[in-house]
Amino acid sequence: MSKKPRKLTKFLTTTLVITTIVSFDFLQDIFKPKPVDAAERIVFKVPKLTDLYMSVDSLEVFAKEGIISNDFAFYTAFMEEEDLVNLRKVLQERFDIPPELISRITNMAMGEDFLKYLGRLVQIDPDINGYDGIRTALIEAASDPEEGFTIINVIKKFPAETIRISTNFLSEFSNELTTFNEYRDTSVTAIIEQTEKQVATDPKIDYSQLVDLSKPGPYKVIKKSISFEIDDLRQTDTGLAGSYNLEADIYLPAGISQPVPLVVYSHGFGAEKKSILLAEHLASYGIALAGVEHLGSDLAYRQSFLKGEVDIDISPIEYISRPLDLSYLLDELERLGETDSNWKSKLDLNKVGALGNSFGATTVLSLGGANINLPRLNQECDPENLSLNISVLLQCRANYLPPSNYQLRDPRIKAVFAYFPLTSVVFGPEEMQNISVPTLMMGGSHDLLTPGIEEDVHPFIWMDNSDKYLAFLVPGTHFSTSTLIPGLPEILQGPTPEVGQYYLKNLSVAFFKKYLDNQSEYEPYLTASYGKVMNKDSLSLNLIQSLTAQQLETAYSGSLPKPIVPPTVTAQVPKRQESILEEIQRTGVMKVAMRRDATPFGYVDNTGEWAGYCEDIIDVFAQKIAQELKISTGVKVIKIPSNLENRFQLVQNGNVHLECGPNTIRDDVRNVAFSNPFFVTGTNFLVAKDTEINPNSNLVGVKTGVLKNTITEKFIKTKYPEIEAFYFEGNTGVNQAVKSLAKGEIQAFVNDGILSVGEVVRQNLDINNYKLIPEKPLTCDFYGMIIPNNDPEWQNQLNSFIDGNKSQSIDEKWFKNLFPYQLENLDYCVNQKK
Repeated sequence: MSKKPRKLTKFLTTTLVITTIVSFDFLQDIFKPKPVDAAERIVFKVPKLTDLYMSVDSLEVFAKEGIISNDFAFYTAFMEEEDLVNLRKVLQERFDIPPELISRITNMAMGEDFLKYLGRLVQIDPDINGYDGIRTALIEAASDPEEGFTIINVIKKFPAETIRISTNFLSEFSNELTTFNEYRDTSVTAIIEQTEKQVATDPKIDYSQLVDLSKPGPYKVIKKSISFEIDDLRQTDTGLAGSYNLEADIYLPAGISQPVPLVVYSHGFGAEKKSILLAEHLASYGIALAGVEHLGSDLAYRQSFLKGEVDIDISPIEYISRPLDLSYLLDELERLGETDSNWKSKLDLNKVGALGNSFGATTVLSLGGANINLPRLNQECDPENLSLNISVLLQCRANYLPPSNYQLRDPRIKAVFAYFPLTSVVFGPEEMQNISVPTLMMGGSHDLLTPGIEEDVHPFIWMDNSDKYLAFLVPGTHFSTSTLIPGLPEILQGPTPEVGQYYLKNLSVAFFKKYLDNQSEYEPYLTASYGKVMNKDSLSLNLIQSLTAQQLETAYSGSLPKPIVPPTVTAQVPKRQESILEEIQRTGVMKVAMRRDATPFGYVDNTGEWAGYCEDIIDVFAQKIAQELKISTGVKVIKIPSNLENRFQLVQNGNVHLECGPNTIRDDVRNVAFSNPFFVTGTNFLVAKDTEINPNSNLVGVKTGVLKNTITEKFIKTKYPEIEAFYFEGNTGVNQAVKSLAKGEIQAFVNDGILSVGEVVRQNLDINNYKLIPEKPLTCDFYGMIIPNNDPEWQNQLNSFIDGNKSQSIDEKWFKNLFPYQLENLDYCVNQKK
């Protein structure tokens, strides 16, 4: 008999469970089995054939009594006895899951996307996604005090007489699953073959005589804890904060007089720093380990989310904040080493490595050089195109980050060990190939949360660095190196995690000893031959240093499910012959365009002088350029007025080196790029205090001022086609619109909220007589400076300045009073908006 039904049954069984948890590390809070203490029929819609029916009663009788009724017998004919036993067990097993938890998980971005994917299979009406019905059924079943949360009760609670199963989708799903498993199996074969090839070329020594590095080393361990304040945005378990306290535990080997190498550790989502398996182990071998508490994705945060104390499951900002946490930790340890006698000569910060698990593995790969790949995220993150790789749901949270050229690499990191990372979409080949430090990746062939082939094997192939390793566990899962989680299904836990921990301890000691301490005697431990010596039958280890796409293609011997190396998402733009910095070095002149009609960014004040944020920030930037280029006479700044109509053209034609103003970062303007964002705002209606309009209605006939030839104009025409628009344009457009509102000639003025408020203040109108609606912006706009798209050095120079300390005083001068406004907008635009 074909094994396809068995594979499908097992995967669907797991999917039904995963549907209720969605996110990786909620597992240990949810799986608490209890003793076993609606819809009426299921219809299988078969195109061009008669529909197939099965009563829910027959499924319930099977679950409770094991009796197969006539209408259920047709389906059981395709199953083996083991499948039936497993199906019955899954149908009747009861889970203790609070209904409010189900509500929260299925309402978060990842949960909603996953249920909508499942809703293509389970439909409430023909061709109508069953998302709402599935969510209702899950909550109702969890709320049932008698039968509780069982799969059979979820089916009974479906809010329709008939549950419709799309056989088209089921067929596509089955084919995808079969292909997924076949490709996984052939890839494992290719990896095993490559392992044997490397064994044949390894140095001929007796690897069995090597010391077992999984046993504790010779040094006792001292634990120290530090805590320090960081002045930066961070998601915390109390919400988005402008500063936060970072806690870290440092494990040091005792009895060593000279500074020791350091490994910084990043935990997985929902974990904590004290759960570090390797902390004392590495320290016992003379390598210090420092673990931080990532406040926006640690155990406390997860528990706060589950209790309803925070609204966000995981903030996209975590992809930025987590690497920065570790960089800030290194900054603090450097400071302590210089100023605190208790820390002097303790750590050698020229020998720093990074170690991370799951989400933490993604974090340390960023430190090693893989930056957030927004173009690939934009291309891949379509909820309609979800695949069996559910890690993409978490990776696509990064797609909500503000548009920016994120540079997260820390040059102090000399080696990276990443086990069970998320990589395929958040980094892609474009960023994985930017990792130049020695890297060891560990993955599992049967990892359902971060599938090993897509998240480890392909990315391993993408990397260009010569010192790279792949430790592939068969049949490894996402939890193959974790302690046993009570109640976690075996298909997720996998076999013998103690074996995975044995491999992890051996490899981590050898890897960091070789690449941080430069001890060549540990090289044999990183060979395929020693991998075979360590091998245990229950969980085999394949340790390789090279693999090609051709090897996987040959092993599969057919059309691949997807390209191993996908096409690049960004075309290379030829660099300009003379860079802007070279031009400024030659001429001593920097040319800048600024607005005169955009308070507080650029405007003419009451004395007729140019004023605003851009006026001040450009002067400080010019001073920094002069200092770096060593121009003793300073850089002369030529300032040219810009407006809505010519701001892009001035940069495109080379009239200026940059344009500073309220420019929404976008990707549809040719030959220009943008700096990192320096302000966040959004579209609001400015109205008189006593005016009541409902932006959730059609706003039919509401007299509204609109700036012509703007993104806002396009938005309003689409969202409110029946509005009565009054158009304003040119340098005086905002000025005239606010005056018309003050005179009562229009009922509202729609624009970026900050610009509307700024103009009210500039005209000396009483700000208390006006308000912005709605409270949350209709759109999210991140402002950046306009620059040419063919000078990455200039872009990096400007970004470094915007993100650095020298611009901070200017930010505080102009935006300090607006900080709550920015924080609320950022929280909404990054965390809330879907």
